Amino acid sequence: MQALVLAFMITIAGVVPAPSSITSDVRLPTRAHVAAPTQQLGVTIGRLEIPTIGLDEQIREGVNISVIDRGVAHWAGTAEAGGYGNMVLAGHRTTKTEPFHDLDRMQPGDSIAVTGFDGRVAEYIVTETVIVTPSDMWIVEQTDVPMLTLFACHPKRSARQRIVVRAELVDVPVLHFP
Repeated sequence: MQALVLAFMITIAGVVPAPSSITSDVRLPTRAHVAAPTQQLGVTIGRLEIPTIGLDEQIREGVNISVIDRGVAHWAGTAEAGGYGNMVLAGHRTTKTEPFHDLDRMQPGDSIAVTGFDGRVAEYIVTETVIVTPSDMWIVEQTDVPMLTLFACHPKRSARQRIVVRAELVDVPVLHFP
């Protein structure tokens, strides 16, 4: 069943040509609109582990509030674990399951492991933490390098801003989707 759902998600999400700075046979994922049906799937597609903050959680597909309320949510259509582009994950800090409660404790150099649907583990290293407004959608845009973006409301108990942790891929063969 999950394989069928994954095939559906890939079909709905589509692909766009990669920037010219990487090989011409590589395509970047296309970020799904926040209201797309794939944002409501909620199926488990992987696992997120952040030792620094004691996080070990499932990742579910879609950033619909019903999915985020259940834990870590993957923005449908963004990169998969270890893939080219920007893998975007959202989570609450102070409501429901609170997976990103201590996101503000992340520091450059901290390790993040993301286990993908295929069981491969992608290792990322935190490069920066920034605070942005809710309208700063550049955080979910695709990149021409494999990276990970985690975001949540900020400060705690407020939706006034977003805390964003960005990390670069350091270990896993990069996946190519023709």
